[in-house]
Amino acid sequence: MSATIITFPGLHTATCLGTSAKNLVSDTRAADNNKPRPDSSSHAPTDRRRKKDGKSRSVEPNIQEIRGENGKLSYRVQIRKFVSGRSISFTKTFSKLSMARKWKKRKIAEIEIDGVEAVSRSGDTVADAITARLAKHKSLGRSAKQQLGWVKASGFGKKKLNGLSLDDLTDLADEMLGEERQPQTVAGYLTILVNTLHWASKRGFSVPIAAMKEAMEHMWEDEILARSEERDRRPTIDELNKILDAVVENKRQKIPLVKIIVFAIFSCRRLGEICRIRWEDLRIEKKQILVRDMKHPKKKKGNDVWCDLTDEALAIILSMPREGDLIFPFKTTSVGTAWRRHRDRLGINDLRFHDLRHEGITRLFEMGKPAAFVANHSGHKNGGCLFRYEHVEQEGDRFLDWPWTLRAADQADPDKM
Repeated sequence: MSATIITFPGLHTATCLGTSAKNLVSDTRAADNNKPRPDSSSHAPTDRRRKKDGKSRSVEPNIQEIRGENGKLSYRVQIRKFVSGRSISFTKTFSKLSMARKWKKRKIAEIEIDGVEAVSRSGDTVADAITARLAKHKSLGRSAKQQLGWVKASGFGKKKLNGLSLDDLTDLADEMLGEERQPQTVAGYLTILVNTLHWASKRGFSVPIAAMKEAMEHMWEDEILARSEERDRRPTIDELNKILDAVVENKRQKIPLVKIIVFAIFSCRRLGEICRIRWEDLRIEKKQILVRDMKHPKKKKGNDVWCDLTDEALAIILSMPREGDLIFPFKTTSVGTAWRRHRDRLGINDLRFHDLRHEGITRLFEMGKPAAFVANHSGHKNGGCLFRYEHVEQEGDRFLDWPWTLRAADQADPDKM
């Protein structure tokens, strides 16, 4: 039986194969199998995914071979993952293929164990964490923002978060001290920095926070850091009178600065607390006000404290118009600027708004009030914090019959003063 073969130009189709034809096909396949295979280590352009410029080709999934201008080869690993509709890429280049394969294997294992998001954060820097905190907490105080901004722009800000060590934080402290910053100033910078790193560690950033906290403990123990110096600056009655007179004479002053200054003394409140107290938190019958998020060395948010009000402080509150939720609806920055402007124009040196709170606490002790009574007004939880106020050098109320007491509460006729 003969084989019938129909031939078309460029196409060979066998409609029926005889025994000899079958043997021919078999022999041809065998011959193909016996042909020498190309060396896998050769760089012949056999990969169909080679780029048109001939400078790179795909060696295997996720690894690309790149030929430099001098003919030197390198291997780029690129792993792409999609999370929540966005692409996350992990890329690194090596001089040897074996190193590229090892990194690729390790990175894929990390992704499977820790997840894409966590692994992608491994390259984050200190500056990245600070940027995230500043974007989230826009209500941070001016000092905190300034301190974080300095760290972000420093060499420390460029350090990888996951590579931070105890020595890194200590070196930063030494650098700042070398720039003639005081130990208490450095303590402030590092405290807000470590708090920010702790915040970041709870939000997916890879931070060795235990090492950072340990570094802080060591620096406190070794007295590299120090607490803020205790101030004993007190305003004189003459200084207060001059400032308040200047405020009244300034017709452009819209903020009721007289009320706020006098209230700070008689309420023993910080400026930030004054601008936060609310009408709904006022207990007139009990003469109390709820101070929300009171300053605390370890806890600020949620540290709400009921504080007693002196008669003078309550009278000033009741003199304020009830036009919103806040009793003193003004920005702390605006009040602070107004205070400094009037103080500086009068040439009064080294008197801070916060000194008014100290004056109010000292006044209560000079009036013979016990520590428990004072703590109920100041909001102190730790009696030891009041120790430096208890040893007074004079007795009595230096603000007795002070005309600004009534004037701030709108209980006196300014024209008769």
